[in-house]
Amino acid sequence: MPNTKKDHESDEKNPFIKQTIIEEKKDHNKRIISAACLAMVFGIVAGPSMAVTSYVINKNILNKQTKTTIEIPKEESNPDGSEEAESSEPVEDIVASAIESIDLSEKNLEQMYSSLSKVAENKDNTIVKISAVTTNTDWFDNTLQSESSCSGIIIAKSGDNLIVLTQDMSIEGGVRVVFFDGSIKEATVLGTDGLTNLMVLSVDISAMGEKVKSIEPIVLGNSYQLKRGAFILAIGSPVGISRSLDIGNITAIEKNASFFDGYGRVIYCDKHLDNRGTFLIDTSGELVGVVSNLDGDSPISMAYGISDLKMLIENMTNGVGSAYLGVRVLDIDKERAPEGIPNGVYVTEVRADSPAYNIGIQSGDIISMIGDEEVNSIIGFKNIMEKLKPNQVINIKVSRSGKDGFTELNFETTIGARS
Repeated sequence: MPNTKKDHESDEKNPFIKQTIIEEKKDHNKRIISAACLAMVFGIVAGPSMAVTSYVINKNILNKQTKTTIEIPKEESNPDGSEEAESSEPVEDIVASAIESIDLSEKNLEQMYSSLSKVAENKDNTIVKISAVTTNTDWFDNTLQSESSCSGIIIAKSGDNLIVLTQDMSIEGGVRVVFFDGSIKEATVLGTDGLTNLMVLSVDISAMGEKVKSIEPIVLGNSYQLKRGAFILAIGSPVGISRSLDIGNITAIEKNASFFDGYGRVIYCDKHLDNRGTFLIDTSGELVGVVSNLDGDSPISMAYGISDLKMLIENMTNGVGSAYLGVRVLDIDKERAPEGIPNGVYVTEVRADSPAYNIGIQSGDIISMIGDEEVNSIIGFKNIMEKLKPNQVINIKVSRSGKDGFTELNFETTIGARS
């Protein structure tokens, strides 16, 4: 049994215990003083250290996070696996027949056009006016300034930046963007594309008013779902004036139009629309086309389908170059082609000073292989081009017709960048 009495004896009878307790208190005080001194030293050192660390983080990490980037969902060119059946009946007859089957009064028509106009009005704040100043000199060496303008449309947000799609203009000075409320802001050119005549701008709105900050970008729709005869609304500058409006119909859709380095759909409208920043939206208010001067002599307007432009727009916005070869190609109709014609795509045009032009590819050549991939169709050609990167060195195999049939040629070229 333990000796409990000894355990509870007073401190006077146990000097060792008393001494130990006293020493503990002294050591505790020393620790408090030491901790206070260390805290003061840490505070002195931590201030500058935190300032330096904050600077490094802001410069090397946070600034990188503010880079303008967007990602645009893409559609398959034939999402449902079947093509819309073409009708030989003129679209005007289709529309007239549909109207005759409905008993419409003037009031009905007024309501219909009022409803369509409302769709456009709801997207009016996404339309901006783009102005750029160009400086030239006359014969007497006098400096002359001229201002060119067009419309643009807000297609995305990236942090405090609005992304604007517009027509490419020859810009030497600054670019100004005028918003729907009259406020003006300088813009930064993110990318241009001379083949489609498009340009992408970025506008920092961090210091602008709430009206501009509350703008919701227009939704990029699916132009592969458009059909002939459908109503279409033209916004931007359809009559040459910013924020004007026109309403019409889609008269035709060319599904496999040949573009430089690819193909896509061309939308034809029943109106002659100005191409200086005119955009087509469907009745749900989504952007489905961009009017372009694909054929300046045409009395009707043509537009690129937005689905065919999404990859290009994303690359321009994110500073990623799109591959450039500089050829228009078509599929070879094997049933009508001469016997013995090689597999590949037929070159119909080579753009001057393009990579293809500079290595000697000519109109009439048949491209059968790019790198280690065979080219059997215009769809396959487009898919290969979208995977290539600017400055990539690649071999291109073509077949050229001559007196003794087709001769196989190999060209090595450096892929260019669209600009």
